[in-house]
Amino acid sequence: MKDDLFKWLGGLAFLNNVGYSCVWPVTTIYMHNQLHQSLVLAGVVLLCYSSANVIGSIAAGSQFDRGHTFGLNLFGQLITLLAVTLLIFMHGWPSYPILLCIFGFGNGWILTLINSMGTRVKKYPSVKVFNQLYLAENIGLVVGTGLTGFIYEQGIGWLFVLIAGIYLASLIIVGIKFAKVELHGEYQVRQTDTASADLTGKRNLFVIIVLLLGLVVVWVMYEQWMSNLAVYLARFGISTGRYGMLWTINGILIIIFQLLLDWIGRYHATLDLQVILGAFFMAGSFMLLLFAARYGQFVLAMVVLTLGESLLIPGVPAYVNRLSPVVQKGRGQGMVNAFSSIGKAIGPLFGGLVIERLGYFRLFAICTAADLVVGMMIGIVLLILRRRLQTYD
Repeated sequence: MKDDLFKWLGGLAFLNNVGYSCVWPVTTIYMHNQLHQSLVLAGVVLLCYSSANVIGSIAAGSQFDRGHTFGLNLFGQLITLLAVTLLIFMHGWPSYPILLCIFGFGNGWILTLINSMGTRVKKYPSVKVFNQLYLAENIGLVVGTGLTGFIYEQGIGWLFVLIAGIYLASLIIVGIKFAKVELHGEYQVRQTDTASADLTGKRNLFVIIVLLLGLVVVWVMYEQWMSNLAVYLARFGISTGRYGMLWTINGILIIIFQLLLDWIGRYHATLDLQVILGAFFMAGSFMLLLFAARYGQFVLAMVVLTLGESLLIPGVPAYVNRLSPVVQKGRGQGMVNAFSSIGKAIGPLFGGLVIERLGYFRLFAICTAADLVVGMMIGIVLLILRRRLQTYD
């Protein structure tokens, strides 16, 4: 892929996350307050949405490795645009959850294609590519969540009008800038590639599995910040608005940390350390929650969480890309997005069950231990196998 298209790839990542982040914050509230469905049923719908996202991610990654990139891009953009356009007029029950799942499928499809095309950027190392894409995605997240509350108050139909406009813009970018991008012709599949394409042999496959399983655990724990912490903060008299401010801090710090990582990456190879330290910093955020009681302490925990997130979340797809042969890079990125979605789907249910039976303190202790285990597991595996791995970066 031509290097000058990388900025447009970042633009697609930004727009896709603006659209995504306009949907998930209001789903439970809308289903419970407007459609008069139970919270349990809302949780089931979100689980179905995440499952559709997983299917879209795996399918797009597999198809990417077979080529026809432009057609795959068009399909993802069109099916997502169709779903949100129908939601403008059909957001009752049961059309809302059905169309939401179609949207989830399309969202997972698009995100996987964006990451997969990122593996074909030649000008920059993969760690820089994925850090930059993650930065674009999080700026989109900040913009989307900022717009959602105001637009939702005018009616959910207007929210879907906004989202449809976003995906229409994304479709136009694909049609104009990526019409001639057919990456199946960029790399010829040689016999040696095919022979080594069992995800590059046992050692590479083992490391990829460890990274993906670690990613599931990290996302399950991270979801506690998004799903259960608002209720916990209320115990200390901290309002929902001040909880929302924590996510504003998160978005600003991600931008700062990614720019800092980009600068450090010019002089030092950082990927191994980035992935390992990321898990430890995320564990540190939950360790701080064990003792937090004042708002400033929660802010500090968020700063530590954001540093860990900025290191680990973009580091895993970069590492999977490094270990995946050319003919399976799309499949690798599809698995990254799929395992992330699995963790996001399990997280709220896991946290709710632990809180109900054991309480918040033990939940935070479990999250601390789990992220520490992920960091140690990845560190040990890379320490033992790193010099014996075959890389394709």
